Amino acid sequence: MKLLSHISVRAQSCPNQHVPVEVTLTAPEIEKCKAGDHVCVTQRINDVIRLYPEGNPLFKMPNLKLITVDRLAGTKIASNTPLQLKFQLFDVKLTGLDNAKALSVKGFEKDTQYHEIELQVPILKIIGRYEIDGKLLLLPIKGNGNGEFIFKDVRITGKHKFNFEKRDGKNYIKTVSFSTSIEPESVTFKFENLFGGNKELTDATNKVLSDNSLDVWNAMGEQFNSGLGQLYRKIMSPGMECLSYDDFFVD
Repeated sequence: MKLLSHISVRAQSCPNQHVPVEVTLTAPEIEKCKAGDHVCVTQRINDVIRLYPEGNPLFKMPNLKLITVDRLAGTKIASNTPLQLKFQLFDVKLTGLDNAKALSVKGFEKDTQYHEIELQVPILKIIGRYEIDGKLLLLPIKGNGNGEFIFKDVRITGKHKFNFEKRDGKNYIKTVSFSTSIEPESVTFKFENLFGGNKELTDATNKVLSDNSLDVWNAMGEQFNSGLGQLYRKIMSPGMECLSYDDFFVD
């Protein structure tokens, strides 16, 4: 199964196209870092999460308490694998990123065109309306209704590749790609209304999936991450492309 995300995001420019970074990022409580100072950059990311959990429109930072996506969709894969599903989530809501903690970063140098951020999130919840039909770990599963994934002790690695483009003599980021890897300690699966609303089969299936959550995640995680990479792009891209990269650093 390959999960793709379909996100309705209105094209948004910076408030005045080029927002002076000193207005947005050099409040007394957020200091600039030297280029390549990974410890400092990690601390500043945590400062931003702490200070703006509900986002900041000045640099297009979204509300970390609630990220929304129109649809995550999956396609059926080869029958000789443990994952044989047609799976879709609609009206997706993701919560918990406001409690994220940056652990480390890579890149963030003046001449780099690659950033990597590693985050730890205590609880990450994804809810939405689901449609599912197929097999998961050879377990038949079919239904539609409300679904919920609860990820505990999640390690998220986000990777951002980009080019530079000149605007008014300064470098601005132009995103090439985002990718995301999610490694949870455990996952609780809750599908309502499986098998035409058969409660016993629904409860039994949810229990088997949750009891074997790491096996389930190992089977579907790579494809799921491809869709979540678009979520990461929605969070990171607007602000990073809005501000001059030359002004990110103190030197």
